[in-house]
Amino acid sequence: MSLLKSNIKKKEDFDILVEQFLFDFELSFEKTLSLIDQPVLNSAKEVSLCGGKRYRPTLCFLCGYPGAIYTELIKASIVLELVHIASLVHDDVLDNAKFRRGKLAIHHNIGVNESILLGDALFSYALELSTEFSENLVCKIVSKATRKTCSGEIAQNSVIGDFGISIKQYEQIISDKTGYLFGAACKLGGIFSGVESFDLNNLESIGLSLGICYQLFDDIVDAFGNEHNFGKSLGSDFFSQKPTLPVLLLLESCEEKESIEIMNLFSENIIKESSIDTITSYFEHYDILNQCIVFFNNQYEKINFLVDSLECTSTKENLSAFITSFSRKAAFLNHLNQSNFLAVHT
Repeated sequence: MSLLKSNIKKKEDFDILVEQFLFDFELSFEKTLSLIDQPVLNSAKEVSLCGGKRYRPTLCFLCGYPGAIYTELIKASIVLELVHIASLVHDDVLDNAKFRRGKLAIHHNIGVNESILLGDALFSYALELSTEFSENLVCKIVSKATRKTCSGEIAQNSVIGDFGISIKQYEQIISDKTGYLFGAACKLGGIFSGVESFDLNNLESIGLSLGICYQLFDDIVDAFGNEHNFGKSLGSDFFSQKPTLPVLLLLESCEEKESIEIMNLFSENIIKESSIDTITSYFEHYDILNQCIVFFNNQYEKINFLVDSLECTSTKENLSAFITSFSRKAAFLNHLNQSNFLAVHT
């Protein structure tokens, strides 16, 4: 079935269209999951149907509307979301996260080994579904995004405890880990709607930048947010010695003597409350939260520029509406507090 060829004129139209698509997506997602192998069925449903913002399906839809075939957008969105959820399952194991989407992370229920295999099963199922499209390019795009996601996870894991990496290296890691799947969502929507190659390349770049922004937001909130407001474990980056933007900006800003002290504190086997207090004081002294916000906003402005350069009017309008809603993340960062650094643990 083809979508009606009408552009989004009002925010209300945008909200209604996205809401209807996500409703149909959830129904199809549950039906698709019911066909997975019986040994992983219950766990697959538990991690996949417990909510989530569904950014990747939304982007695929908006980049495909109004020219694409509706059922193709839904099926591609399911493939993308399966890859994303598989990466979350593995990510929570690596971080030993306690919560995911307000519930106990799956590895606390079924065990670490079973969770790793569950993630593998979800990855495999996504790639199997991607082969069912008549266009081989779909499988190629999804496979590349999956590979990059896994490579990003491996790269991130390999630099744990290494606070000497550059911000450029950090950006590359999050680009692979998060950005490529966002890029795949935008590009697939564009392919299904038949946009020109110029827009297709820009759509992939928009998705990549959105993914980077999304990960930047998560990394900033992990340090400065409040766990009770997010329904997932925060502070895990700090305690797993994962170098993320707040710490890298701090080390870039401070003096050499301070840098040595900070890295020594991060290398402690058991992080003491006094160590957290010391790092918090350095964050406040060097205004690290505001530095993070500036870094985030610069990436966000890049997205706006890319969207403005799109030639397809309907796609430009759709993504402009999405970015307006995404801008709430930028607004939220401005309400964080430097002194809230790991407040949940202190």
